[in-house]
Amino acid sequence: MTGTRMREFPALLEELGHVRHFVGGVVAGHPAADDVVLAVSELAANAVEHSASGRDDNFEVRITHLADAVRVEVHDHGGAGRPRLGVAGAEATRGRGLFLVDRLSRDWGITHRSDHTGVWCEIGCTCTAPEMAA
Repeated sequence: MTGTRMREFPALLEELGHVRHFVGGVVAGHPAADDVVLAVSELAANAVEHSASGRDDNFEVRITHLADAVRVEVHDHGGAGRPRLGVAGAEATRGRGLFLVDRLSRDWGITHRSDHTGVWCEIGCTCTAPEMAA
């Protein structure tokens, strides 16, 4: 696949499996597939947990294959705080999402306004042709 694939999901925790399934299908067979699915899972969970999105709102997932990376973007309805890379204690059961994204990615960033937050990352790969599942 070339270009960008995108889909909206209801801002509900039970939708995270659907997000992983969608993205897994888009990147099936891709060298970075596992890392892409893990990264989008963390970003989507943050969109549901920390944004101002309510039960009737959606968030958007975008997957783009670049020449040497897969770009993952998750856009939601924003919130009071800006996403940040946290430091979770050894006993913490939460707070490692952006840390994982940081470790998996060659680069990542945030666009944040009161009504919109977008978090993106690029997962590098050894591929040279933009091929992903249709």
